[in-house]
Amino acid sequence: MQSKQRDWAILGLFFCSGATALVYEVVWSKFLAQMFGSTIYAQTVVLAVFMGGLALGNKLFGRWADGLRRPVQAYGWLELAIGLYALAFPALDRAADGLFVALGTGWIERPLLLTALKGVLAAGLLLGPTILMGGTLPLLAAWLQKHSADAGRGSARFYSVNSLGAVTGSGLAGFFLVQQFGMVATLQIAAAVNILIALAALYLGGTGEPKAGSGKPKTEITNRKSEIVNQKSPLPLWAGLTVFFTGGVSMGLEVLAARSLALVFGSSLQSFAIVLMAFILGIGLGAAWIASPKRKVTGPGLIVVLLCLAALWVAFLVFNIERGVDFYRIARTGLGRTEMGYLYHQLLAGGIALVVLGLPAAWIGAVVPLMIRLVSADGFKLGGKVGALLTWNTLGAVSGVLFTGFVLMPVAGLRGAFATLALLLGLAALGFAWQRRLRFGLAGAALACLLPASLFVVGDSGWKHVMSSGVFRIWETTFEPRLMPLRKQHMEILFYEDAPDATVSVEEVDGVIAPAMRGMRTNGKPEGGTGTDFSTQLLVTHLPMLVRPDAKDVFMLGLGSGISAGALLDYPVGQIIIGENCEPVIRASDYFADWNRHVLRDPRVRIWTEDARTVLKLRPQLYDVIITQPSNPWMAGIGSVFSREYYQLCANRLKPGGIVANWFHVYEISDEVVAMVLRTFCDVFPHVEIWDAAQGDIIMLGSLTPWPSGPEVFRAALQRPEVSRDLAMIDIHTPEMLLARQLASQRTGAAVAAPGPLQTDLHPRLEYIAPKAFFIGGRARLFDRYDERTRQQLLAPPAKNAVLADLPLVGLQKLFGTFSTVNGELSGAVFGTASGNGVPCVFPTPNPAPPPEGQGTLLGMAALALNAGELTQAAQMIQYALQQQPNNLQAQYLKRVLDLQLRQRR
Repeated sequence: MQSKQRDWAILGLFFCSGATALVYEVVWSKFLAQMFGSTIYAQTVVLAVFMGGLALGNKLFGRWADGLRRPVQAYGWLELAIGLYALAFPALDRAADGLFVALGTGWIERPLLLTALKGVLAAGLLLGPTILMGGTLPLLAAWLQKHSADAGRGSARFYSVNSLGAVTGSGLAGFFLVQQFGMVATLQIAAAVNILIALAALYLGGTGEPKAGSGKPKTEITNRKSEIVNQKSPLPLWAGLTVFFTGGVSMGLEVLAARSLALVFGSSLQSFAIVLMAFILGIGLGAAWIASPKRKVTGPGLIVVLLCLAALWVAFLVFNIERGVDFYRIARTGLGRTEMGYLYHQLLAGGIALVVLGLPAAWIGAVVPLMIRLVSADGFKLGGKVGALLTWNTLGAVSGVLFTGFVLMPVAGLRGAFATLALLLGLAALGFAWQRRLRFGLAGAALACLLPASLFVVGDSGWKHVMSSGVFRIWETTFEPRLMPLRKQHMEILFYEDAPDATVSVEEVDGVIAPAMRGMRTNGKPEGGTGTDFSTQLLVTHLPMLVRPDAKDVFMLGLGSGISAGALLDYPVGQIIIGENCEPVIRASDYFADWNRHVLRDPRVRIWTEDARTVLKLRPQLYDVIITQPSNPWMAGIGSVFSREYYQLCANRLKPGGIVANWFHVYEISDEVVAMVLRTFCDVFPHVEIWDAAQGDIIMLGSLTPWPSGPEVFRAALQRPEVSRDLAMIDIHTPEMLLARQLASQRTGAAVAAPGPLQTDLHPRLEYIAPKAFFIGGRARLFDRYDERTRQQLLAPPAKNAVLADLPLVGLQKLFGTFSTVNGELSGAVFGTASGNGVPCVFPTPNPAPPPEGQGTLLGMAALALNAGELTQAAQMIQYALQQQPNNLQAQYLKRVLDLQLRQRR
């Protein structure tokens, strides 16, 4: 193979290396999040270990690279080892998880020790492959020094191409591979690519001794060499400190931009992937500009320019946050909520992220390849110098993540953190300009300091309103410029805090632009309050407690406003364990003390600021009731509490007869998503009830064994004044009226969802399909067809039908008036509107309702046989109906009910 062809081939291999490295980072982070939990501390430990491994690899292989005879072959061996390790990773992860449970069970009470354990296990899993990854560029830099006449530019080009490969890998992992194939198969695909890279590199590295460049390596700066680096010197300290600083600031900006843009685009996994791609693409493009043959290196003067540009741009964006968000709103005004509209929105978000983060990332990221070109001037041990530069840069990146996430954001908030980093960039530029006596640089750097500094004295109310408003949920057919001014006028922000993992706010609406209420938002998404989901917050607690009023031990995932937890105080529980990993939520719950009864002051309550899955995993305690509150699977990380593994963990932590209550929603979602969640829940719990909590919410009750349910069971608990008072606030005054909100009993609840894929830890489908459903903004109508109060009356317990038929219409209209129902057909029937025309309804209705659906037909007789327990007769009729009409949805549903009842009999 000719030398030029070999050069291009090796460059292509390094592009693929960058792609697989990002695939590994994404997938390994998911594995470890499932093991350790999704708290920001666990995520930071994983990131620090990953980047620390890269830094160590940069250092170690940088020392050895220049002494190797065939560095390309050494690069091939590294890629082979990485690929083989990736194949073994799932088995190693399972072993580490077992060790985590064995050791962590004794350390759950000691958060520092538990965090240290996470760090040790993460290091054991990630240090090996990341050290190998960190060694790749120093090896290729050493090869370039022997092979190229301009090794510095060549190394910068390799750095750029590797970054562009990383963009590709991030996109593949974030949008395609994991969704289509799952995490294990994605690792196998990436490992196969690594092994192919290795084989190609071993071949290319052995095709002959690399030719030296023509004469001495090209020196880019001849007149100023003494100013940059001494002949055959080690890496200058100022160069290392420079890339350490830029690495820290760039990663700090990435953390802040990811958090801020998620508040605008929505905090889905895809939003974070877009921001990551924009960040790496900016670095890659900045490096490509530096690596260009036409780009003459001008030394530290260029660094001053780059730092000033970045500082001014960041400060400019923060100053103009409201105008910037208005631009985003204008760009998507009138956008169709379709699959094509979703694609356009992803591209729009990518373009904005590239402008917001990609530009400063390009300017700051250009410093590393610039330094590579500068330190290559003496032609001495370039592999070692590149390794040292990357070590400094990576250590700076780790420091930047830690400093920004755990110091800047908690102390100064997102806006103040942006201003601080911009000011640091300006001060660094000022220092360089002063040291180099650059007169024009001093003026520019002074301006780059002045603009960010002014952010500390300018009010931030506009920032808070924009960032807490949930811009991603604002849909306009025509742009409304008064939207934010009206919000400021009629909505008071009582509490606002930026944490490393979330922005939490409490807002009070005065009733002019929206109904008067007080609500909590997390990352712009309403989480609870005194509004339309007040009914859901109470019922998610009362429904399981009404059938287990003697419950002593209760676990609750998520605190929110605290209203659900406060309802537990109505019962004689002995212990309430709450898992809430977002500390600002705990502080914000104080603003709902009048509704949550100061629940956190109750001595029976213990709150863990740890991932709830980790608490359940490491505390072997059993519970009478487990309540799961998060209900937005489109948000990154939430899908893990809808997985089969999570539900199995809950089942393992239930006492005999224990019940799990799971809140879920039907708005801004699709039937596919709702069916997957319900199907996964029912795959673990064979006995399920589905309750209609409000217009947008359902509550699933599940258990490993059947439990008594109905008005007589509810009546005993309703004798407690506190319980009856709570339910009266949501227009439930009798146990019979409560039963009116039961959508599916234990006879049919676990049969509603048709067979299909499940949400699992190793194939987290919800994180990919739920964001699209959220964007399209439809409403799941799955339950309309399977509601025992309307179309499935023939399957409902006869006693239930008798009770519901006797309820007064006035009471029903009051019950479904304020908090409505998930079944639009039911609402239409009760209120006599067009949506209820022709809909059978068990309730008394203003207009005559038709008889129960299917009555007098073969399928109707099959339903009656099922209801009477005559399963053999029902099976024969259902089988015949399916032979005649295999795609008949009602026949398929009856078959699922039949199978359910057969399982329940066994």
